[in-house]
Amino acid sequence: MPFARILRSSALMGGAQVVTLAMAFLRSKMIAVLIGPSGIGLMGVFNSFNANLYTLGGWGLGTSAVRTVAGATDGDRDRKAAAVRKFGHLLAWASFFGVLLLVLPIGFLTFKSQDYTLELLIAGMAVPCVVATSMWSALLQAGGHVGSIAKSQAASSVIGLMSGLPFIYFFGSVGIALSVLLAAVATAYVTWRAAARLCPSTAAEPSPGDLRELVHLGFALQIGAILGAISAYLARVLILRSHGDDLAAGLADAGYYQAAFAVTGSLPGVIFSSTSSDFYPRVAAAKNEEEARYVTEAQIRASLLIAMPILMALLTQGSWAIRMLYANGFEPAVPLLAWFVWAIFCFLVGWPLGLLVMARRSKRAVAFSQSILGLSGLLLAMILTPMWGVSGAAGAYFGSGLTYLVALLLLQRGSSGQWIGRKTAALVFACAVVLLVGQAAAAQASGLFWALMPTGLTAAVCAFIYYRVIAESKVSKETR
Repeated sequence: MPFARILRSSALMGGAQVVTLAMAFLRSKMIAVLIGPSGIGLMGVFNSFNANLYTLGGWGLGTSAVRTVAGATDGDRDRKAAAVRKFGHLLAWASFFGVLLLVLPIGFLTFKSQDYTLELLIAGMAVPCVVATSMWSALLQAGGHVGSIAKSQAASSVIGLMSGLPFIYFFGSVGIALSVLLAAVATAYVTWRAAARLCPSTAAEPSPGDLRELVHLGFALQIGAILGAISAYLARVLILRSHGDDLAAGLADAGYYQAAFAVTGSLPGVIFSSTSSDFYPRVAAAKNEEEARYVTEAQIRASLLIAMPILMALLTQGSWAIRMLYANGFEPAVPLLAWFVWAIFCFLVGWPLGLLVMARRSKRAVAFSQSILGLSGLLLAMILTPMWGVSGAAGAYFGSGLTYLVALLLLQRGSSGQWIGRKTAALVFACAVVLLVGQAAAAQASGLFWALMPTGLTAAVCAFIYYRVIAESKVSKETR
């Protein structure tokens, strides 16, 4: 897969994610203005609660289905797609009953009361929709319909925001939960319509072996995913408890954590979506290990090229971003940004390597790589959050990202006998140095000009490289 094509597909999905993130930040802005940091903290708890239940109920289907369908022969593809649909419907119903079963005990564990049980139940009803969306999205990804996925994501985010905002305005915390649910419903509906048009059902019947393949690969994915979801939820619970019985203060700290996490976490949403949507099916279907390695390293370089201006902007203008996206009173979130930015840098390099493991390595290797991420996050959160509160939770997130990257590099060396190529390693090192210099310069200088200069220079260099690669690709096609 040419480097130019990776850049184009990453930019396409990145554009859709920008729309999605803009809608999410508009919702957060309204919550911050109307309710304050506690409202943002509450939304973070709802999202983390749903992430935990989706991890349990989704059984890694969004990943295992792409690997199963994309790697199948033409004769087997319809049968395996039918297995994905059947398994997906079963998981969606299981998730629905799981929410009903777990909402009371988890609500009490989180808040030490049942004050927010109704809100948690409403928000939790989004989980079956998310499971169904992952099934339909996987079929679209395996079929190479990247453009349709991008359009579906952009359209559903706008619909979800417009339908959810009135509820936030009139119903407060219940409205926040309703907005989470409506966003998931809109995404599920739009994705279902796209999948029904482009990947219609056939008369093929799934075999027991196809279903077992999804179950076994999903189990390998589940181990790490469960640990990761638990660590994310535990970090928020520990932040809530960091002020003893003062739940309001704990919710405020959770709001600062969620604000910083959302601002920086928007970046992997842009890059990782493009990675999984186009890169993952192709690396799963690669003819040999050499081709898979080439595609993976090209994706790392493309991800860094697209991400560097945003990373630099967050490091040098983080306080401005927090004020613009949220409201006055969110200044305690600013010191947390640097921890999250460096964690995201590690994930940008490690994520394609992780998808390479998921697509081509054994189920044991998949379970190991995912467990490292979840377990390191869990242990570091338990150690650092009680010691340093919300700053410790942010430091734990960076520590988990760094541990994950090192583990994947070692796994790559052990499985293939090779480290990543010199060209890719040199780019990663150069990007890290540039970010460190920009962060140090912004910390020493004062004024908007000196904060904007590193971002402007980084964006100009990345744009030059991007357009040069695309132009060379066009010339190469014309001379064939």
